[in-house]
Amino acid sequence: MTNRRLVDRRTAILLTTAAALAPAARGLADQPQGQNARILTAPVPTVPGPHRTIAVGNIDVMGPAANASATNVGGPIAAMLTTALSESGDFIVLERDAVAQMVTEMDMAKSGVSTGTAAPQPGHILPAQYLVVGSITDYTATGAGSGNGGGLSIGGSTALTLGGSSGNVGIDLRIVDTRTGEVVKAFKVHHKLTSMNLGLSSAVSGIPVATNSFFNTPLGDATRRALNDAVVQIAAALAAVPWRGQVVQVENGLVYVNAGGDAGVAVGDKMSVQRIGESFTDPATGALLSEHMVELGTVTITGVEPKLASGTYVATIPGDPVRGDFLIFER
Repeated sequence: MTNRRLVDRRTAILLTTAAALAPAARGLADQPQGQNARILTAPVPTVPGPHRTIAVGNIDVMGPAANASATNVGGPIAAMLTTALSESGDFIVLERDAVAQMVTEMDMAKSGVSTGTAAPQPGHILPAQYLVVGSITDYTATGAGSGNGGGLSIGGSTALTLGGSSGNVGIDLRIVDTRTGEVVKAFKVHHKLTSMNLGLSSAVSGIPVATNSFFNTPLGDATRRALNDAVVQIAAALAAVPWRGQVVQVENGLVYVNAGGDAGVAVGDKMSVQRIGESFTDPATGALLSEHMVELGTVTITGVEPKLASGTYVATIPGDPVRGDFLIFER
């Protein structure tokens, strides 16, 4: 009984020590772990109007980050950024990494290998209004866990191990308007974190009691923070760009819009109806330099379906809109 009380007292001392050290250690895991953990944990600015369609393209690795241990990190980072954008709820996020596989499915349906009403059809994949691409310029981790900093033990069976490690993540990103190829915004996110790792282990009569790690790896935490910063900057940049849709049909005074409730269109929303009056292109490159838009009138949304909305039209100049005219969301 005396030995058991002594072990319990040693364990209590170490638990007290761990509690005292924890507030001073950086990188404490404050987010749920495992399959339910979210990537996006920071507040994201609201993007007004209907949701923009967005996709994450290629994110490569360059510079000091292009080493053997980080060569394949671009794909996972792109996948995590896609997930974080989806978690924000501000966008319609489109899959681009598996497009080749989707085209294969369409080819199978077209050739009759797969049939039925559920078979995918060409021309139904949604276009992305914006594409996010970039490069990882830094992705390093130093220190490998609790063994680096030594440990404290009482009696040998119960030990508190202390160690340090750090993670450094830098990503250059660009938001591209797919209609014009224009870079809407280019920016860099960078985070470097260092943490102390605490580990507690104890045994009573040779039976393990507990083994705990209180901190995330700094590289993982730095990656999450960098992706959070990226989504915040993407949302802020696109909030400054008016949403643009198009007229599907005009019938009996109603204008039908190519976006609905799934895209965040709501009853009462107002949209300016515009038509391209004149386009200016570069004679050397063919690049679009400017478009002069003519405002035709205003649509007030009165009905919303999942993929379609409709509204009453008030003309500014004589004449009705036609299919393909542009709709600009008014804040």
